[in-house]
Amino acid sequence: MDDQYRLLDFGDGRKLESVGGYLIDRPCPAAAWSKPADKSKWQNVDARYDADTKRWTYHSPWPKDHSIQCEGFKMPSGATPFGHIGFFPEQADNWRWLAESEFTDSVPTATPNTDRPKGLNLFGYTGASTLAMIRGGFQVAHVDAAKPNVHAVRIAAKANGWDDPPIRYLVDDAAKFAAREVRRDKRYHTIVLDPPAYGHGPSGRSWRLERDLWPLLEDCLRLIDANRFRLLISGHSPEVDQGDVTDFLSQSKHLDPSSLRITSGRSQLTDQAGRALDTGFFVRVER
Repeated sequence: MDDQYRLLDFGDGRKLESVGGYLIDRPCPAAAWSKPADKSKWQNVDARYDADTKRWTYHSPWPKDHSIQCEGFKMPSGATPFGHIGFFPEQADNWRWLAESEFTDSVPTATPNTDRPKGLNLFGYTGASTLAMIRGGFQVAHVDAAKPNVHAVRIAAKANGWDDPPIRYLVDDAAKFAAREVRRDKRYHTIVLDPPAYGHGPSGRSWRLERDLWPLLEDCLRLIDANRFRLLISGHSPEVDQGDVTDFLSQSKHLDPSSLRITSGRSQLTDQAGRALDTGFFVRVER
């Protein structure tokens, strides 16, 4: 993806990006305490997003039917009302892990849906992690509370030539869906969570990562296949980091820490000046 997406510069609470050569200037809270390395790069942007007005200003139109090659699949790109671009580039290493882990190496893409290992993508957004799992041979339940996001997964699948992929498209509250799956005694081989720091569910109930992640993660531990599984947890909050998540996992009655392979850290994007921009935490768990 490096040849199609690049972080060019960041600072003063914003970041400058090239998405397939289309230059974007948009807000970035993690860049609030930095200064741009080269202000001249910011002078001829194609689009700029203003968080106060929640509007994009276009100096040239967003390319039609634009997409970015990722880790064995492609994702459509486009401006959203919330200042996003259709995918989160900082997740590229996680997509690679989901698609290429030894867990799926022996699973042929042509395997019938009923024989595929099962994946669950909670807070699935527009589906890059879902497509990575499909690429790796999974059948996936894609859950997001926003109907436009779930519709975007259908579009992304078709953009890859997958007219009938093994995806369950679910417009639902992630925590409520997971709780129902526990009651149904369901099992999954890979579960992905990339929850927001805060927000509201379809019923209007507020979501706070530092409060609500833990009961949801507990339900996810009840849903994993005890013999062989993977978990991916990522997030963007000053209230919760990878250490909090690994501590929670180490104390769970559902897991034997001695049998796990846990990788955790901070995701980063590097600009053209070689500076690293922190983009949140990740925890990957395998058995």
